[in-house]
Amino acid sequence: MKGLIKAGFACFVFLGHLVVHSQSIYSFQGLGSLEHQGMPNNVGMGDLGIAAGTAWHVNTQNPANLVFNTFSTFQVGLLGDNRTFTGDNISGEDFDGGLRFMAYAFPIKPGKWSSSFGILPFSSVSYNTFTESTVEGTTDVTQFINDKGTGGLTNLFWAHGVGITDKLKIGVRFNFTFGSIDKESQIIIGGSDVAGNTISFLDQTSYSDINFSLGAAYRHDLSETSRLNFGLTYSSSNDLNGNQVQELQRLSGTGRPIETREVSNSSVAFELPRTLGFGISYQKINKYLIGLDIESQAWSNSSTGEFDFNNQTKFVLGGEWTPDHDNVNSYLKRATYRLGFNYTEIPYVVNNQTINDFGINFGASLPVTGLSSFDLGARFGQLGTTDNGLIKESYYQIVIGATVNDRWFIKRKYD
Repeated sequence: MKGLIKAGFACFVFLGHLVVHSQSIYSFQGLGSLEHQGMPNNVGMGDLGIAAGTAWHVNTQNPANLVFNTFSTFQVGLLGDNRTFTGDNISGEDFDGGLRFMAYAFPIKPGKWSSSFGILPFSSVSYNTFTESTVEGTTDVTQFINDKGTGGLTNLFWAHGVGITDKLKIGVRFNFTFGSIDKESQIIIGGSDVAGNTISFLDQTSYSDINFSLGAAYRHDLSETSRLNFGLTYSSSNDLNGNQVQELQRLSGTGRPIETREVSNSSVAFELPRTLGFGISYQKINKYLIGLDIESQAWSNSSTGEFDFNNQTKFVLGGEWTPDHDNVNSYLKRATYRLGFNYTEIPYVVNNQTINDFGINFGASLPVTGLSSFDLGARFGQLGTTDNGLIKESYYQIVIGATVNDRWFIKRKYD
């Protein structure tokens, strides 16, 4: 049994390394770009989910909403990310994609206690910048600096939702946050009378630690067919522990390391922020839902000597609509359509300028065999600005996912 558990854990850690991490020029700070902790159906509503519990998809944003997962539900999704970069004499385009969502939820006592586990990216680092300048005090000695970073952190989570009363639910989610962030700063100096010389500074920081968050959900029935949903999430501030290795390399003209010297090898800790989220939604049962989420993260306490952070605030407005879920004659009327908007003041400050992210989201769940669905989502957004010498990222993301609902592990009463 222990061997099976270890093998399963190793499998999930391996899959965690396959999870795609979004790209952004602004991911050079802190832990990188912070990733949404929802599923493809949430993306279609602008990331709405704190007070949008559903029986048809895995609830990953508020663990209290897991109580509504009365089926065994497996959900997986791929994401493609295309970005265009513009700034002062700067332009470029890049694409990345792969596995992004994977989770499984199942009822332990249907309607009273449900659990889930899965993998979601927590943060991502993916950037590459290049600058050229003349070395101070010279006229013909040029300095090239190539900065790049890759990697990110992944959450392997296990969550539980429990019904306290018919209306009040609570939940807890445990995260094993792991991964590494690799950064390299390469300096090339050369000129007409100066032999080329290349120095590379390498920084690899690996993290692995456990943290948790809490959730609550409350449903107030307005009538037999309509209700108000409320949601609350909270996680306290705590240290994410890891190890940092820094090396200095001298490279040959072909880029081959000639000499490597370790500068430092030490334990590090990054303070994860205190997070508070609130959600409210109005629901017409089996027809439509519209809701608002507000989330605040106290990143200013995580400021370091190298970077200063602002508190992050995120606003989400979104909803979904099913024309007629019982219509056997029209496939499109049984589908669920989604729309949402999200605005985030991200915590990182560049050139004394705050960075904002705005997105418009669309999505749909197309029914397939039984209670399962084929999930689609799209986000069109803009991150950053060209003011104050910064770079603006215009991007679109495409999400393709699948949800399988069934009553697994239920003991048969009749053969």
